[in-house]
Amino acid sequence: MRRISRLALIPVFALAIGLVFLSSSAQEKTGKPDFDMTASYIEACSCDMFCPCYFNTHSTNHMDMGEHHAEEHFCRANLVLKVDKGYYKDVKLDGAKVWLATDLGSDWSTGKDSWMVANFDPSDTKEQQAALADILGQLYPIPWQKKAVNSGAFSWDVNTQTGVAHAKMNDGKGEVILERVAGDNPGHEVVMRNLKYWGAQSNDGFRMWKSKHEAFEGDGHKFSYDGTNGFLITIHFSGNAKAAAAD
Repeated sequence: MRRISRLALIPVFALAIGLVFLSSSAQEKTGKPDFDMTASYIEACSCDMFCPCYFNTHSTNHMDMGEHHAEEHFCRANLVLKVDKGYYKDVKLDGAKVWLATDLGSDWSTGKDSWMVANFDPSDTKEQQAALADILGQLYPIPWQKKAVNSGAFSWDVNTQTGVAHAKMNDGKGEVILERVAGDNPGHEVVMRNLKYWGAQSNDGFRMWKSKHEAFEGDGHKFSYDGTNGFLITIHFSGNAKAAAAD
């Protein structure tokens, strides 16, 4: 049998490597998630610092804070987010803003007594709204008892120089004012790390900016709290579509 020259095998090896590369590229393309989002939050709730919801399945027992001045378990919050960078299939999400007003209720493992109102900024396109509805539904997998969707303009601003973060609805029915918590070293923020933010795969840490004031009114809900829990956070969340959104 005639022996094959090593030089003759070079084109064969080159072809094999090329096929492996193409196969790997195809797998990477196929494995790309339907959505990928990096978003920053101005967030505040009715609880004392720091959020008990990250360590329990039930809300704080708020004594004499309810409408009927009785013991109540709840977590009424404003989660005001803007997308720093992201996509959902072919929809670009950069710059989209959503204001989520919520009450996690007395037990968020069951959704008991819970409600959520999603307010989209008018600058969000219909495609972005549909995309974010799917994304946020997966990020916060809570079986809300009541849900509503509204549209209204609002501002979102974090000033690291003054140490004040401010989000406010133009109609005045929602507002969050956070003030940076001073640490032992004034040059560094107080940041809680190694703690998962709901369904997000990662975050840059919970930056302790205590709430000076948070309030919301809409869809039959109304609350207002001063001096309670607040923080800033930037999260990263990706996954696959679960709804026929933005097609």
